[in-house]
Amino acid sequence: MEGAREVLREREGRNPIARAALDTVAHPRRLAIAARFADLGARLGLARLAARLPGRLGWASSLATRAEGAPFRGVDRDGADVSLFAGCIMREAFGETGRATVRLLEREGHVVSVPEEQTCCGALHAHAGDGERARQLARHNIDAFSGTETKVVVNAAGCGAHLKAYGDVLGDDPFWAERAKAFAARVRDVSEVVKPMPARSSRPIRVVYQDACHLSHGQRIRAQPRALLRAIEGVILVDIEDAERCCGSAGIYNLTHPEVSRELQGDKVRKILAGSPNVVVSGNPGCMLQIAAGLRAAGSSARVVHLARFLDDPDAVMADYP
Repeated sequence: MEGAREVLREREGRNPIARAALDTVAHPRRLAIAARFADLGARLGLARLAARLPGRLGWASSLATRAEGAPFRGVDRDGADVSLFAGCIMREAFGETGRATVRLLEREGHVVSVPEEQTCCGALHAHAGDGERARQLARHNIDAFSGTETKVVVNAAGCGAHLKAYGDVLGDDPFWAERAKAFAARVRDVSEVVKPMPARSSRPIRVVYQDACHLSHGQRIRAQPRALLRAIEGVILVDIEDAERCCGSAGIYNLTHPEVSRELQGDKVRKILAGSPNVVVSGNPGCMLQIAAGLRAAGSSARVVHLARFLDDPDAVMADYP
């Protein structure tokens, strides 16, 4: 599919919305500014007002949400046995999730390094048909994580699926193909590394786990996140109908195809609300933004959090929940 999209992009040119989004996520300073504006807009209520506007602007504004504290900034450590891929959107808008991921790994005795030179994984570029830029970013990341054979842990499903596919992304490059395959073999989702540990929440919590497409279909990871959640005493894991159906985020698909995305969002939110959850847990930032926007529109107070943040401290997630 990505190969076909690359051909179509060459024939038809770049969608201006896609171009703006892709140029932003691959440029750290632009992404930091965009994340700050989104955070301020959400805090001041401007995003909620803009969401009432018709068309694409209103739809895009509905997805804006407050950032999870300060951006994530890790440390590049010598002698580490695990490397963390921080991502781009995850790094800027989901800082608490990044810090929670490090704490989970450290509790299990891992020494975590966050290479400074890493950049955007290139998944969104590949999905949008910008194959050349995706390959450039892949080469950059392979270099950034070179010099060690440690596992590369990822907490974003879309990033993880793409990083695991670097061997295909650079399969036709004679200078990078073998390095890309070796790198891809090191990549693990955080739910593949963290082990279920007995824990307890101070109150019963009804949890719906949202299967991110790039985790369940792209990486065949379904059981591990659920096992981690079931290990917490007090968590009531609620199954929903058609759980593995896409929520409509799909990278930047929700920006380029808002009508279909809105329909998928509505269907997913209805299925979630039928389970009456206190919390929706997912392993992908796009799913989290998409579902949170849908729940807000439906008047629901259910929280949407990343798996790592929930596992780190379920009581903190529920601290001011009614």
